[in-house]
Amino acid sequence: MQLIDQTGTQRKYPLTTGRKVGQSVFAGVFLVGAGFFFKLAVNPIGRDFALAIGGISLILGLALILQAWTSRLILNGDRIEVCSAFRAHSTTRSEIEGLRKIENQYGRWTRIYLKQNLDSFSVSDSFTGNDALKDWFQGLPDLDERDADEVTKEVVQEESPTQQETSSSNAFGLARVWTIVLSLLAGAVSVPVMFVSYAPVYKACFVILFTCPIAGIVLLRRFPLLFTVFKRKPDPRADLGFLLIWPGIGVAFSYQNSNDPTHLVDTFQLIWWVLAVLLSYLAVLLPSVWKSPSRGAVLSFLIITGSMYSMGLVNSVNTLLDHSTSQRYETWVLKKSESHSSKGTRYFLSVAPWGSISYSDDVDVPMDTYNKTRVGDRVCYGLHPGFLHGPWYTSVSCTEQPSPLTP
Repeated sequence: MQLIDQTGTQRKYPLTTGRKVGQSVFAGVFLVGAGFFFKLAVNPIGRDFALAIGGISLILGLALILQAWTSRLILNGDRIEVCSAFRAHSTTRSEIEGLRKIENQYGRWTRIYLKQNLDSFSVSDSFTGNDALKDWFQGLPDLDERDADEVTKEVVQEESPTQQETSSSNAFGLARVWTIVLSLLAGAVSVPVMFVSYAPVYKACFVILFTCPIAGIVLLRRFPLLFTVFKRKPDPRADLGFLLIWPGIGVAFSYQNSNDPTHLVDTFQLIWWVLAVLLSYLAVLLPSVWKSPSRGAVLSFLIITGSMYSMGLVNSVNTLLDHSTSQRYETWVLKKSESHSSKGTRYFLSVAPWGSISYSDDVDVPMDTYNKTRVGDRVCYGLHPGFLHGPWYTSVSCTEQPSPLTP
């Protein structure tokens, strides 16, 4: 039974107060981030990049606030309309091909697809008239269930008639086993990457962790009927989402805990390599991600985790493939400092200018190194040119001779 208002009475519903507040808080994160990058722009090194990221963060924060407080759902007989500060979508039931459900940690939506692929748009379940919206949706086709049935049929058709009865369940089961094994491997090797600073173990686990997304991409491209990313609930395929995003999270924790023994002379000197890897990573995944009804949120999340993955991959290639002999420089500790945040504590040694670094530099170090070092202590660094021509250095023993003079 379809419960549709046939009187033509227009009903308007704003977002719930909780949704408005939650989205405003999320916008505040972008605004704080914008302030952070604008503050970084005071330093002439990497100023253009910091200003660009700060400007993007500012625009996103303001856009989220406007969207939260101006969005409206309008039901008028058999017509539905979703309005915000930036655009409006409107259609009737006769123009709708079907619906898809979206649910994640940020909320729930229904994606409306129009016939003949004319358009599609999402309606949040966070409008105050959600019950009326559910009644309005009754009787419309569920595209998620339709697609799941089609994928199952395609997998079955690839098998011989004698195997078709059990082929789909076996194939999907094997795909899930592969996904679980690779995800467990990524999770296991990420532990030393995040919490161990012993260089041989750290480097070995880092290499394995970086191969996990590559393996996931190969499976996704080679067996699209068995694997997908960020799947919808009815989809029978194995989801490789964790395998693709977790290495980026592991890299972020590793840098937060200062486990990487290598340091770039200029943080932004390999930025073009990082962007090239990130764009390649997104280009390979885009065909699969674009089929997701929540592709905007998925793509944003992949950009964040993919950026960390790309940064770690480029830095690893630059250092691990650089077999040059280092130039050793000696300097001393000017002061010690700590940075406290919700993510944890970072420890820094401010050292006097040395080599090509003509300014006092804050070097992030593990807690053990920080506790063992005192102001005025000698410290030595080995400088390498970098495989990708990004100069980098690492801490070395000061007992070796000779040592280039530091200006």
